[in-house]
Amino acid sequence: LLMALIVMYFAGETLNMLSILGLVICVGLLVDNSVVVAENIYRHIQDGLPPREACIRGAQEIALAITMATLTTVIVFLPVSLVEGEAQFFLMRLSLPISVALGASLVVALVFIPLSVFLTLRPRKNGPDRSRVVKMHRLLDRILEKTYHFSMEKWQQIYHACLSFFLRRRMDLVILLALVMGLSYGIIFREIEFSPNQEEDRASFQIGVEMSREAIFEDTAEYFQEAEEIMKAKKEELNLSGFMMMHFGRGGNIEGWLDMEEDNQLTATEMAKSVLEDLPKMAGVKLRSGKESQNEEAKGQTVHVLHLEGDDAGVLEKIATDLEPVLEALPGVIGIRSGQERSANELALVVDRNRTESSNVNPEFVAGMVGYALRGQTLPRFHYEGREIPVRIRFEEEDRERLTDLSNFQVPTRDGNSVPLSALTDVKMLESSDGISRRNKRINRSITIDLVPELAKETHAAIQGLTNQMDLPEGVSFGISQNDMSTNETIKNLQFAAMVSVLFIYLLMGFLFESFVLPLSIILTIPLAGIGVVWSHWLTGKDLDVLGFVGTILLIGVVVNNGIVLVDYVNRLRQQGLERTEALLKAADRRFRPILMTALTTIIGMIPLTFSEPSELGLSYKSFGLTLIGGMTTATILTLLVVPVFYTFFDDLRERVMQGFRELN
Repeated sequence: LLMALIVMYFAGETLNMLSILGLVICVGLLVDNSVVVAENIYRHIQDGLPPREACIRGAQEIALAITMATLTTVIVFLPVSLVEGEAQFFLMRLSLPISVALGASLVVALVFIPLSVFLTLRPRKNGPDRSRVVKMHRLLDRILEKTYHFSMEKWQQIYHACLSFFLRRRMDLVILLALVMGLSYGIIFREIEFSPNQEEDRASFQIGVEMSREAIFEDTAEYFQEAEEIMKAKKEELNLSGFMMMHFGRGGNIEGWLDMEEDNQLTATEMAKSVLEDLPKMAGVKLRSGKESQNEEAKGQTVHVLHLEGDDAGVLEKIATDLEPVLEALPGVIGIRSGQERSANELALVVDRNRTESSNVNPEFVAGMVGYALRGQTLPRFHYEGREIPVRIRFEEEDRERLTDLSNFQVPTRDGNSVPLSALTDVKMLESSDGISRRNKRINRSITIDLVPELAKETHAAIQGLTNQMDLPEGVSFGISQNDMSTNETIKNLQFAAMVSVLFIYLLMGFLFESFVLPLSIILTIPLAGIGVVWSHWLTGKDLDVLGFVGTILLIGVVVNNGIVLVDYVNRLRQQGLERTEALLKAADRRFRPILMTALTTIIGMIPLTFSEPSELGLSYKSFGLTLIGGMTTATILTLLVVPVFYTFFDDLRERVMQGFRELN
């Protein structure tokens, strides 16, 4: 960890939430190499070798295997350039501390651990030692030895019996594995949602306020003054560290922050609901809570955004108006919010083209006349004593402050006469938009649907079914939301990065084993790890977010480590003359303890991170932690059985291929 901090300092990196996350991950991974080396040395000492020779041989035997295992973890960060957006940001911040720390741990495991073992396991001097420390040490040794005998040793005996059974009946394991993977990926995986945003309760909440179209600024200010008094009372009741209110013409926002030092019994979502219930109720006022109050596209499961796209804003507005009551009637829909923000009603002079034609007046001249009267017109600059003075001419204010004054404006005709403006126009009150939204070069009209959180999934499906059945006019279609497009793109990038990582790991293992067939038995641990990822999210009811997917890519490099150490030892035993089944059983027995220990260090290291509260920025590590814990658990359990059995399948395949080449020659 110290080496990682030193390199980060000279690389100009800062200690932020993600770099600290990388260091936290390393806490569980750093000891893996040391555990494997120390256990291998200790086994040689138990076999009767002198400590010095045991340390040298133990480190030499395992050096290449743990080097390759470390490289497989580091190599998964190479495809980071293939990923975009949040995923790339997370991977970039994690890659440096993890890579440097793992590299340093490899050096420690191969250089310092053998020395440490040699110094601590030297034979004791003969004769009684009455030291209290020595007595306590021996007592602790006996307790640990008995604990190991009644726990780990029993499990190892059960494991040996299971592996012996499946090595004799290999197809039984294949059928069992197919059933487990079919259930996990065919049924349970479909229940897991991929969320591009963090959906955990944040350390703050936000409430948006939208006034009616008839409201003026004074109405908005009065409403927020009442809301401020309510928030002052809520600050004490809900243990808020503070709140902020901001309002403008016909709306505003209320934001509250949780006091992270207090033991809050309510989540941010529940606090927002409590505030919503107490805010003043006024006709035409709409309240909304959650991330949608900031950005409708950054939606969670409680918001569904529909996008109508076409070439005519009027047609889109009519379809949206007709569609809103239908959507509002669906079960699970709380309310509908128009994505077309409207300004206050405005006074409009609508030119009657029939009257302008009969009066011999150009309609465009009418618009220019009104603009000239109200806004004025810029004249050439006035030059005076070497200075340029801007000049603008328009009617005096008393001649244009009332509608009657405007209606009496005289508009010249083409034949030299003039007619009053009121004879050519009609006065109307119209609703106007702040602007026209465009997506993909087409006019866009969005509808935001607020959903009941408990029924969100069913309501999403109902809305999708309704839109699929609708018969839209020609040229009008439902567009994909920016959030959905971003999600699809993120998933594709992460899947491609994961596949490239698997390819790199496969090539690396091919170099280690001098075979491109045997590594396939270890590659199987990757989909086995996916089983744990699926079940851990399904059992806890959590969605897989971007940080969880980043954890999946990291998991690809971690879960193969135990398989590499196991298969490397099997090959060494076979080179010493042992028969394949005997070599597999012996290697599995001797690697059972270090495999279990390295897996437990990673899993236990992730538990505090998984169950920690979200940060004040709302960044949650639950999905990330569940990914590593679930993946490591299933990968470790199944690796101990699947890798040896499938090793025999691929070894048979290799023998058949070699036999075929020999026959051809």
